[in-house]
Amino acid sequence: MIRALVPVGLLVFLFVFLGNALKSVVASTVFVSEADLASFLNISVEKTQLVVELLIGSAVMALAIAPFILNPQSARRIAAIAALFAAVAYGCLGMVMLTEPSLAFREATVFLAFSVGGFSIAFFAPLAQIAINAVDDEKRRVVLTTLWISAQPIAFLLTPQLVKYVGHDIGLGAYFLAFAMFPLAYLVLSQVVLKTAATRTLLSPEDPPVRLPAVMVGLLLASIFAFEVWTAANSLLGLVHGVSLALMAVFLGVAGYSILYVRGQPRTGPLLPRRTALLLTSLFILEIPTTGFYDTTYLVRHLCSSALIDDRASLGALAQILTVFLAGGAYVRWPNLLPYLIGGGLLATLFGISGYAYYPHLTTDESFFYVTKMVAGAGVGVVTTVVVAIVMASGRSNPFVALLPALVIMFGTEFGLEIMEIVFQIAKLAGRDENGAYSAVFAAQIVAAVVAFVPFVKAIDWGSVVPVQA
Repeated sequence: MIRALVPVGLLVFLFVFLGNALKSVVASTVFVSEADLASFLNISVEKTQLVVELLIGSAVMALAIAPFILNPQSARRIAAIAALFAAVAYGCLGMVMLTEPSLAFREATVFLAFSVGGFSIAFFAPLAQIAINAVDDEKRRVVLTTLWISAQPIAFLLTPQLVKYVGHDIGLGAYFLAFAMFPLAYLVLSQVVLKTAATRTLLSPEDPPVRLPAVMVGLLLASIFAFEVWTAANSLLGLVHGVSLALMAVFLGVAGYSILYVRGQPRTGPLLPRRTALLLTSLFILEIPTTGFYDTTYLVRHLCSSALIDDRASLGALAQILTVFLAGGAYVRWPNLLPYLIGGGLLATLFGISGYAYYPHLTTDESFFYVTKMVAGAGVGVVTTVVVAIVMASGRSNPFVALLPALVIMFGTEFGLEIMEIVFQIAKLAGRDENGAYSAVFAAQIVAAVVAFVPFVKAIDWGSVVPVQA
């Protein structure tokens, strides 16, 4: 696998890695610096969850748009625009944190910077996917896909140490000001790396690009936006508040109308290949129970040491990184094992998540907390690597398909966070105590992990997976 990486080139290597790592660096920085942000904004630590939702929600909107505007010809122009906006957003955030103007100005800048910055930097992941698909050799594409997938857990593993030893020394303002240089570096890389993609013809005359009508694109974005607004209201006001209920009705109305509109349109053929759609569905469902939020929050609320929680997160990330590279190597060497890798990864994830259900019944058991997190992380790493590699291989002739994994992973994570929050609030409204509410969430996560098997079983014709080309 390492030998296959050398001819790819250092610039492509950096471009692909940073493409999926930078947004994770920002998200992880927010998670680690919640107390500092709360102090800067004069709000409670719990209210910083809104910053996280802005960051993830804006990224989801960007990734929803990306398949309809990104292609090898437009990639360099969009990369330049996105990188400049991200650099300005995080640069302004750093300057405001250093100068500390009025509270109202601080609030407006923070929320605007994370919204614009999250939206802009989210484009880097699908841009990296375009660079991967521009590589001619299938084995090298798998290696780069593996690197792209590993970037996220690597970023989540390294960022807390970066904030601890750099951010705390120079201050969070200077930290974000320095971070603003990375989008500019990505801009330079994009103009070199994406030049190959722009000059390469990915589509044959017999395989035209997928184009959705503008109305369908608008309805998709409206549905996502309505979902984000509704779930933000749930976080701020509660599930049964009048505003939240009204926004829920708006979301259901928009989503329902969108489904009816799409079903009523004449069909010229499937938007996605059947296997691709089913595998992406399985991956999306698997993201719902594996956000890592509620199992970690449970340990925090029950006064587990910060060292235990940090070590548990690090071990989970390490297990995921290891299995990502092992699965990528297996994809290249033993392509006939791909269905078994996905099935094994789903089982490992289910076993790990099932262990969370025992947390409320245990006293502090460090070994059990570590093992369950590592097993779940390992399973997710295998499934994500193989599914994304298969989908991207099947979508080389169609940029729309190739760009979908980034959206599926990000929106699946966001959807999981919000759905589990709704389950938690419903359990509390039903009269359960805190342990009972967490037990309800853990049970819902197990159900979601089981449901992820359904589209996978339908997708796989055992033994018929297309081998990797030599």
